[in-house]
Amino acid sequence: MKPRPEVEGRSRPAGAGSGARVALAVVALLVVACSGLPAATRAVVPPPATVHPLPPAERVAAEARRFMAALLAGQYDLQWAELAPAARAQWPSQQARSQMLAVKFAAARPIGFTLGTPMPGATWVSQEDLAVVGGLWRVPVGLTMASSPAPAGVEAAYRSSALYLSGGPTPQVVGEGPASLDAPIILPATIPARRLQVPILMYHRVAPYPSPSRYRTRYDYQLDYGLTVDPQEFAAQVGYLTAHGYTAISLTRLADALLYGLPLPLHPVVFTFDDGRASPYTYALPVLRRVGYTAVFFVPSGLVGWDDPARPQQYLTADQLHELAASGFWVEDHTLKDDRPLWGVPEAVLSQLALDTRRALESITGQPIQWIAYTGQWPYPSASQAGPQEVALFSRLQSMGYVGGVVDARLDATTELSTQLWQLPRVRVGPNESLSEFIAHLP
Repeated sequence: MKPRPEVEGRSRPAGAGSGARVALAVVALLVVACSGLPAATRAVVPPPATVHPLPPAERVAAEARRFMAALLAGQYDLQWAELAPAARAQWPSQQARSQMLAVKFAAARPIGFTLGTPMPGATWVSQEDLAVVGGLWRVPVGLTMASSPAPAGVEAAYRSSALYLSGGPTPQVVGEGPASLDAPIILPATIPARRLQVPILMYHRVAPYPSPSRYRTRYDYQLDYGLTVDPQEFAAQVGYLTAHGYTAISLTRLADALLYGLPLPLHPVVFTFDDGRASPYTYALPVLRRVGYTAVFFVPSGLVGWDDPARPQQYLTADQLHELAASGFWVEDHTLKDDRPLWGVPEAVLSQLALDTRRALESITGQPIQWIAYTGQWPYPSASQAGPQEVALFSRLQSMGYVGGVVDARLDATTELSTQLWQLPRVRVGPNESLSEFIAHLP
């Protein structure tokens, strides 16, 4: 016969067990008698169990693992329950989120993921409304897909993403990483036909009007003057948009609507700044930040940090570009020096003017570059027009990792088509434009 196990490893003298049990029974009867209740009605309450909560990093890692497992399983509604209020506020609704992600990942089904070590003290910034949430945990995450999604290079971006989670007893996801509405675009196998009215505003120089005495030639002065919007004019334009319910969105958010059917907010508008000049950083950025408007900066990689002695013109530095990207703004490609059109150039030259520039900007910002602003005026009056030379360029750019391009055409337009992502028209905002003229551009 096997000996009975000892409690907590303590030994007892022989014969002590029966006597102790009798004594305990007597004590129990006395307690019941003193209570005035029959023994059958007295519940014995066990002592509270000792709780050993997981350390914060382990709780965060466990939540990140649950969130990514739901992404792999296509259980987007389960993910919604794990989102913090700041994350939910980025989406039109739970249903809209689930429907968009289902369409987006149909072309490149997630099949695996990796998680890195959670690191505390991180800050998440929305690339749509510039919302900031601090005191978070950052968890590096890599997503593997069943097929290589177009365009080229986007899979690498999904392999080096990150989640941002709150701490506390029940961590919540704030930054959704590969499930974010601002995650890189994956092109569907078949592009659906959609049409939206979204003005893409085009600015170049936001600064006081230049003085002719500071320019070497009359041509240089006239060129800069024609690209200038005074800071007071810009502030009045932004003031009108905010007062009338307009919402600034990114080009990626526009593509979410065109390609995946994600509903847009009321009165969407896109701000773009060409040429990589420093003046919008100085004069336009404070206005945009006050109202929570994001914007896209199209930067020629060969002009980063350049000081033009001919006009006087300063360009954004690498540190400024990094700060822009880290604070919720978008940096995209505007070729090497914005001095040579892309259509019709040999492959080797195109690689220098586009592919190399995309990689250079990505190394500065740490973010994927998927959009390009073409150099020079569009060869046709309307952005909707394109010839064989331009169509050939589109496929070459897609093979380099781009998803679309914006156009500077002679005719302004606000109609954006899903089937013409490479020819998105814009509205050029020029010097001395009255507010009523600005308003006339808006749908």
